[in-house]
Amino acid sequence: MADDTLPEPERLPLSPDELERHKSQWGASVFVAPEPGSFRDPLTPRTLTPAPPLLVPPNGGQPPGLLQPPGLLPPQGPGASGQELVIEPAVLTKAAGSADEIHTAFTKPAAALEEPARKAATAMNGWESGKSLRAAHLQWEKQAGTVAGWLAHISESLRIGARGYKTTDAGIDQSFTGVRRPSKLQGL
Repeated sequence: MADDTLPEPERLPLSPDELERHKSQWGASVFVAPEPGSFRDPLTPRTLTPAPPLLVPPNGGQPPGLLQPPGLLPPQGPGASGQELVIEPAVLTKAAGSADEIHTAFTKPAAALEEPARKAATAMNGWESGKSLRAAHLQWEKQAGTVAGWLAHISESLRIGARGYKTTDAGIDQSFTGVRRPSKLQGL
Protein backbone atom coordinates (compact mmCIF):
# COMPACT_ATOMS: atom_id res chain seq x y z
CA MET A 1 0.00 0.00 0.00
CA ALA A 2 1.04 3.58 -0.48
CA ASP A 3 1.78 5.65 2.60
CA ASP A 4 -1.49 7.63 2.41
CA THR A 5 -4.05 5.03 1.34
CA LEU A 6 -5.86 2.17 2.99
CA PRO A 7 -7.49 -0.83 1.33
CA GLU A 8 -11.21 0.02 1.49
CA PRO A 9 -13.54 -2.99 1.23
CA GLU A 10 -15.85 -3.33 -1.77
CA ARG A 11 -18.83 -4.13 0.46
CA LEU A 12 -19.09 -2.47 3.86
CA PRO A 13 -20.11 -4.62 6.81
CA LEU A 14 -22.91 -3.48 9.07
CA SER A 15 -21.86 -1.62 12.17
CA PRO A 16 -21.85 -3.54 15.47
CA ASP A 17 -24.58 -1.27 16.90
CA GLU A 18 -26.87 -2.02 13.92
CA LEU A 19 -26.35 -5.76 14.42
CA GLU A 20 -27.02 -5.34 18.16
CA ARG A 21 -30.22 -3.36 17.49
CA HIS A 22 -31.61 -6.30 15.50
CA LYS A 23 -30.09 -8.93 17.83
CA SER A 24 -28.25 -10.33 14.80
CA GLN A 25 -24.60 -10.50 15.83
CA TRP A 26 -24.45 -13.90 14.13
CA GLY A 27 -24.92 -12.22 10.73
CA ALA A 28 -21.89 -9.92 10.85
CA SER A 29 -20.27 -11.69 7.93
CA VAL A 30 -23.53 -12.06 5.99
CA PHE A 31 -25.22 -8.67 6.08
CA VAL A 32 -23.72 -5.68 4.28
CA ALA A 33 -24.51 -1.98 4.36
CA PRO A 34 -27.03 -0.70 1.81
CA GLU A 35 -25.96 1.57 -1.03
CA PRO A 36 -25.55 5.29 -0.26
CA GLY A 37 -28.87 7.08 -0.55
CA SER A 38 -30.88 3.95 0.22
CA PHE A 39 -33.58 4.03 2.88
CA ARG A 40 -33.75 0.25 3.12
CA ASP A 41 -32.96 -1.34 6.46
CA PRO A 42 -30.57 -4.17 5.53
CA LEU A 43 -31.91 -6.48 8.24
CA THR A 44 -35.63 -6.01 7.59
CA PRO A 45 -36.89 -9.04 5.72
CA ARG A 46 -38.31 -8.24 2.31
CA THR A 47 -41.90 -9.17 1.74
CA LEU A 48 -42.37 -11.71 -0.97
CA THR A 49 -44.76 -10.82 -3.76
CA PRO A 50 -46.26 -13.30 -6.16
CA ALA A 51 -44.56 -13.63 -9.52
CA PRO A 52 -46.45 -12.43 -12.58
CA PRO A 53 -48.46 -15.18 -14.25
CA LEU A 54 -46.80 -17.04 -17.06
CA LEU A 55 -49.97 -16.86 -19.10
CA VAL A 56 -52.26 -13.85 -19.28
CA PRO A 57 -55.77 -14.74 -18.04
CA PRO A 58 -58.39 -14.90 -20.81
CA ASN A 59 -60.09 -11.72 -19.57
CA GLY A 60 -56.75 -9.85 -19.84
CA GLY A 61 -56.91 -8.82 -16.19
CA GLN A 62 -54.94 -9.77 -13.15
CA PRO A 63 -55.53 -13.08 -11.41
CA PRO A 64 -57.92 -12.81 -8.45
CA GLY A 65 -56.44 -12.20 -5.01
CA LEU A 66 -53.49 -10.10 -6.19
CA LEU A 67 -53.41 -7.04 -3.95
CA GLN A 68 -50.56 -5.15 -5.56
CA PRO A 69 -48.63 -5.29 -8.80
CA PRO A 70 -45.88 -7.93 -8.70
CA GLY A 71 -42.45 -6.77 -7.61
CA LEU A 72 -43.63 -3.72 -5.66
CA LEU A 73 -42.85 -3.52 -1.98
CA PRO A 74 -44.76 -1.50 0.60
CA PRO A 75 -43.39 2.04 0.96
CA GLN A 76 -40.38 2.32 3.24
CA GLY A 77 -38.14 5.15 4.34
CA PRO A 78 -38.86 8.71 5.48
CA GLY A 79 -42.47 9.65 4.96
CA ALA A 80 -43.71 6.06 4.87
CA SER A 81 -45.12 6.49 8.36
CA GLY A 82 -46.53 9.95 7.57
CA GLN A 83 -43.68 11.81 9.27
CA GLU A 84 -41.18 13.67 7.11
CA LEU A 85 -37.75 14.89 8.11
CA VAL A 86 -36.60 17.85 6.04
CA ILE A 87 -33.08 19.21 6.30
CA GLU A 88 -31.66 22.09 4.32
CA PRO A 89 -29.36 20.86 1.52
CA ALA A 90 -26.60 23.22 2.67
CA VAL A 91 -26.53 21.47 6.07
CA LEU A 92 -26.17 18.06 4.40
CA THR A 93 -23.45 19.35 2.06
CA LYS A 94 -21.55 20.86 4.99
CA ALA A 95 -21.82 17.58 6.93
CA ALA A 96 -20.53 15.70 3.86
CA GLY A 97 -17.54 18.06 3.75
CA SER A 98 -16.90 17.39 7.44
CA ALA A 99 -17.02 13.63 6.82
CA ASP A 100 -14.49 14.12 4.01
CA GLU A 101 -12.21 16.09 6.36
CA ILE A 102 -12.45 13.34 8.98
CA HIS A 103 -11.70 10.75 6.26
CA THR A 104 -8.55 12.63 5.25
CA ALA A 105 -7.48 13.30 8.85
CA PHE A 106 -7.92 9.60 9.70
CA THR A 107 -6.67 7.89 6.55
CA LYS A 108 -3.24 9.47 6.17
CA PRO A 109 -2.00 8.80 9.73
CA ALA A 110 -3.60 5.33 9.78
CA ALA A 111 -1.92 4.38 6.51
CA ALA A 112 1.40 5.88 7.63
CA LEU A 113 1.85 3.00 10.09
CA GLU A 114 2.69 0.61 7.26
CA GLU A 115 6.37 1.51 6.93
CA PRO A 116 7.22 1.38 10.68
CA ALA A 117 5.32 -1.91 11.05
CA ARG A 118 7.17 -3.42 8.08
CA LYS A 119 10.57 -2.30 9.45
CA ALA A 120 9.81 -3.73 12.88
CA ALA A 121 8.56 -7.02 11.42
CA THR A 122 11.69 -7.26 9.24
CA ALA A 123 13.91 -6.64 12.27
CA MET A 124 12.16 -9.49 14.07
CA ASN A 125 12.25 -11.83 11.08
CA GLY A 126 12.19 -15.46 12.12
CA TRP A 127 10.72 -14.68 15.52
CA GLU A 128 7.14 -15.38 16.51
CA SER A 129 6.84 -11.67 17.39
CA GLY A 130 7.62 -10.74 13.77
CA LYS A 131 4.81 -12.96 12.49
CA SER A 132 2.45 -11.55 15.10
CA LEU A 133 3.39 -8.00 14.17
CA ARG A 134 2.66 -8.70 10.47
CA ALA A 135 -0.69 -10.28 11.36
CA ALA A 136 -1.60 -7.38 13.66
CA HIS A 137 -0.71 -4.87 10.96
CA LEU A 138 -2.81 -6.69 8.34
CA GLN A 139 -5.76 -6.67 10.73
CA TRP A 140 -5.15 -2.97 11.46
CA GLU A 141 -5.18 -2.15 7.74
CA LYS A 142 -8.39 -4.12 7.24
CA GLN A 143 -10.15 -2.42 10.16
CA ALA A 144 -8.84 1.05 9.30
CA GLY A 145 -9.88 0.51 5.66
CA THR A 146 -13.38 -0.35 6.82
CA VAL A 147 -13.53 2.86 8.87
CA ALA A 148 -12.30 4.85 5.87
CA GLY A 149 -14.89 3.11 3.69
CA TRP A 150 -17.68 4.00 6.12
CA LEU A 151 -16.56 7.64 6.20
CA ALA A 152 -16.64 7.77 2.39
CA HIS A 153 -20.06 6.02 2.43
CA ILE A 154 -21.47 8.55 4.91
CA SER A 155 -20.13 11.48 2.89
CA GLU A 156 -21.61 10.14 -0.34
CA SER A 157 -24.98 9.45 1.32
CA LEU A 158 -25.14 13.00 2.66
CA ARG A 159 -24.38 14.45 -0.78
CA ILE A 160 -27.04 12.25 -2.41
CA GLY A 161 -29.56 13.50 0.17
CA ALA A 162 -28.64 17.12 -0.50
CA ARG A 163 -28.99 16.62 -4.27
CA GLY A 164 -32.36 14.93 -3.72
CA TYR A 165 -33.70 17.93 -1.82
CA LYS A 166 -32.37 20.35 -4.45
CA THR A 167 -33.86 18.30 -7.30
CA THR A 168 -37.23 18.09 -5.54
CA ASP A 169 -37.25 21.82 -4.78
CA ALA A 170 -36.34 22.68 -8.38
CA GLY A 171 -39.07 20.34 -9.71
CA ILE A 172 -41.72 21.90 -7.49
CA ASP A 173 -40.58 25.39 -8.47
CA GLN A 174 -40.73 24.43 -12.17
CA SER A 175 -44.26 23.03 -11.78
CA PHE A 176 -45.51 26.45 -10.65
CA THR A 177 -43.99 28.49 -13.51
CA GLY A 178 -47.30 28.73 -15.45
CA VAL A 179 -49.42 29.48 -12.40
CA ARG A 180 -50.22 33.11 -11.70
CA ARG A 181 -51.67 34.45 -8.51
CA PRO A 182 -55.04 36.10 -9.19
CA SER A 183 -55.11 39.86 -8.78
CA LYS A 184 -57.33 41.39 -6.11
CA LEU A 185 -58.55 43.82 -8.78
CA GLN A 186 -59.74 41.00 -10.97
CA GLY A 187 -63.53 40.74 -11.10
CA LEU A 188 -64.24 44.36 -10.01
